[in-house]
Amino acid sequence: MDIINKIAAMSPPTNKKETQATLGVVGFWRMHIPNYSLIVSPLYHVTWKKNDFKWGPEQRQAFEQIKQEIVHAVALGPVRAGPDVKNVLYTTAGENGPTWSLWQKAPGETRGRPLGFWSWGYRGSEARYTPTEKEILAAYEGVRAASEVIGTEAQLLLAPRLPVLGWMFKERAPTHHATDATWSKWVALITQRARIGSPNCPGILEVITDWPEGKDFGMSPEEEVTRAEEAPPYNKLTEDEKPYALFTDGSCCIVGKHRRWKAAVWSPTRRVAEAAEGEGESSQFAEVKAIQLALDIAEREKWPTLYLYTDSRMVANALWGWLQQWKRSNWQRRGKPIWAAPLWQDIAAQIEKLVVKVRHVDAHIPKSQATEELQNNQQVDQAAKIEVAQVDLDWQRKGELFIARWAHDTSGHQGRDATYRWARD
Repeated sequence: MDIINKIAAMSPPTNKKETQATLGVVGFWRMHIPNYSLIVSPLYHVTWKKNDFKWGPEQRQAFEQIKQEIVHAVALGPVRAGPDVKNVLYTTAGENGPTWSLWQKAPGETRGRPLGFWSWGYRGSEARYTPTEKEILAAYEGVRAASEVIGTEAQLLLAPRLPVLGWMFKERAPTHHATDATWSKWVALITQRARIGSPNCPGILEVITDWPEGKDFGMSPEEEVTRAEEAPPYNKLTEDEKPYALFTDGSCCIVGKHRRWKAAVWSPTRRVAEAAEGEGESSQFAEVKAIQLALDIAEREKWPTLYLYTDSRMVANALWGWLQQWKRSNWQRRGKPIWAAPLWQDIAAQIEKLVVKVRHVDAHIPKSQATEELQNNQQVDQAAKIEVAQVDLDWQRKGELFIARWAHDTSGHQGRDATYRWARD
């Protein structure tokens, strides 16, 4: 505890050597802190030989944040073994680099105990990888790290943000920027690890999270995953492609005694927004309705391709893979109709007539790093807001709404059940 107190009281470094010493001290906690490398990145930046030492706002924020993270760092649980213990690896490819974390869940535990957190910034050509490649890179590095902690014999539940195992078992890789040697390395490790064990208990079992109904979806490693193609970052579109790009968003709030929703679509080239409103549905419904609006525009104007940009992971995941899965299961999940089935069926029918490419926009990055893509996402976010100036809610209700909106935004625009589970855990 004395060490923690000393770190909390540390003064900011005044030169490169002191910054390097600081990084050496805080580096002990790198596995205890989610997104460690992304947090301390501004500190590393001032230690580079080509850079002059300049202690600016980003460095001050990173220094204070990493101290607070260490003060509140979670204890890593001991590695447990047994048939009832589940090893869950969460991986995701962020805007600035991949992150992954390893957890163990025993019977009766809701979230389990963390065994470690890892992260780094994209290195060299990795920044130019396609979104699919970045997700596979995160899964690959996550599997490597997890194997060092729990060994290669224990079953691993892989929970990526997007499906990846389907690509590993294909004979032909999708369009990619990584070299063939890199792809072969990814495939060799992940498929070999997946085949360990018996058919009923494979070495790796993929679990896709963030379903609209708040459930997890298990997929066998060799199952084909059909998904919409990823759209490139907005600034990578050509001038001829940008007129066919649309940003979508949705919102919901209580007006009087009624729940109102609003779906919006923003065209960066036309600088106009189109919206639809209604009552009785959630913000999640509004986000899906916005996709339908965008498809209506593209179909009406006979676009050759629609480039869709959304900050809803649920929507992006649905268009990337879940939609085809739902269709094959007759729009049911475990014998029950999926959430908003008629709306999804209409979207699926429209997608069959169009070439649709989808990109998830990370809306939770510092304003200092705002790109043209993020600025357009902020435009559609404003277009989706509901005017409630005339509403006079009691203070308790206002507080509840504020907390609900904060939880929805902070958890990554997940569904109602997933957001509730996130807040509870």
